Amino acid sequence: MIYSRFFGSLLTVGSGGSTGLEGPIVSIGGAIGSVLGRWLEMNERHKKLLVGYGAAGAVAGIFNAPLTGLIFALEIIIGEWSYLTILPTIIAAVSATEVSRWIMGNKIAFFQEFAEFSFTSLIACFALGAITGVISILFVRSLHVWEKLFAKISLHLWVRAAIGGLSVGVLGFYMPEVLSEGYSVTQSFLTYSIRPELGFILLFVLLKFLACGITLGSGGIGGVFAPSLVIGSGVGLAFGMILHLLPLDGVAEDAAFALAGMAGMVAGVMHGPLTGIFLVMEATRGYSMILPLMLTASSAMVVSSFFEIGSVYTQDLIKQGSLIKRGTDRYLLHHLNIKDILDKDFITIPEGLLLRDFIDEFKKAHRNYFPVLDAEKQCVGVVFLDDIRPHLFDTSLYDLVTMGSVMRNLPVINLNEPINVALDKFETSKAWSLPVVEAKVFLGMLSKSTLFDHYRRELQIQAI
Repeated sequence: MIYSRFFGSLLTVGSGGSTGLEGPIVSIGGAIGSVLGRWLEMNERHKKLLVGYGAAGAVAGIFNAPLTGLIFALEIIIGEWSYLTILPTIIAAVSATEVSRWIMGNKIAFFQEFAEFSFTSLIACFALGAITGVISILFVRSLHVWEKLFAKISLHLWVRAAIGGLSVGVLGFYMPEVLSEGYSVTQSFLTYSIRPELGFILLFVLLKFLACGITLGSGGIGGVFAPSLVIGSGVGLAFGMILHLLPLDGVAEDAAFALAGMAGMVAGVMHGPLTGIFLVMEATRGYSMILPLMLTASSAMVVSSFFEIGSVYTQDLIKQGSLIKRGTDRYLLHHLNIKDILDKDFITIPEGLLLRDFIDEFKKAHRNYFPVLDAEKQCVGVVFLDDIRPHLFDTSLYDLVTMGSVMRNLPVINLNEPINVALDKFETSKAWSLPVVEAKVFLGMLSKSTLFDHYRRELQIQAI
């Protein structure tokens, strides 16, 4: 994934694809964290944290914005706000920013100088937020529409890419500004004293909207960071120009609304209002714009979340049922790894073992259960002390009863299956301990007591 995203994004954006490099770089940062977690054999919870740290470093390094990297990882990727998650994320964001500044210098993505907003302009930010919220909904939904459309056109990826590239090329022929990421256009919106015509800006927003959808839908590798910022700047600039046509006093510069539109679009697409606020603020050093950014991003988030469940990153996971809300029992159980809580302090016995020989094994045992293995070392059942206790005091049965005749045939738990599935097997079997296997190979026993003990510990960790 690391190599495919890296080279794929370079080819897509370098050839004029209307998308950005930030999304793939964030994916690469997260993938590096995931690879490191697997290499260190960490559990799923720690792997997710490493993914978040990698994403934080990627965002911080790209935009020279450590606060944005921190907020993005905590708000969108990790979803947890505790000192156990905040402190390592800070380290990742700061170190990545310093490396980025050492290589590329302490530069900002966009330059702007705007005066403070008047009360009238602040009120107008609510409307701008609602507009960008609606556009963000249309933008995210259009990505799915383009993907389905190109999937119907051809099953061959190269055919989709050719059609998509040709379509974006035609749009770029008539308006070159829609090609690639489009940051130069956004910079012109923020700084040029001579503004383009309102009609040009609205047409640019529409064509950029289409070009990005076609690029990603046809198989192009890229992210939605850049398109969100560029489209948001165009929507905000057009909104400011329209306000100046109305009989209103004290309206801020129209280009100032371009910044607010960027924050609103990012918040609506990613369902991360704090990410939108801090990204625009740090990318432009526009700290005086904090109030309009907050109002625009908040109202955009309200509108977007009312119509859409989840962000562009999480919608597919929600539909699959793979995204679990933090703080719920299911979330806590999801982060328990069966491999980490296996019980291996027991004695296994063959199914042909006689009761007489079992007594000798029983004297050495520390558990009240004994997994029964066949000749191929596969678990075929479990002997519990309560089941065999009545036979222990009848010496006439010592050479007649085998462990295979008194064992329980219990369901087995596969190592990689979710904890909630294992709980269902406990419930149906009424057993307190069940065997765990991987590819039919017996690994150990999982007991309810151990499971709930680790659940309690996880509950304490999540409450920090």
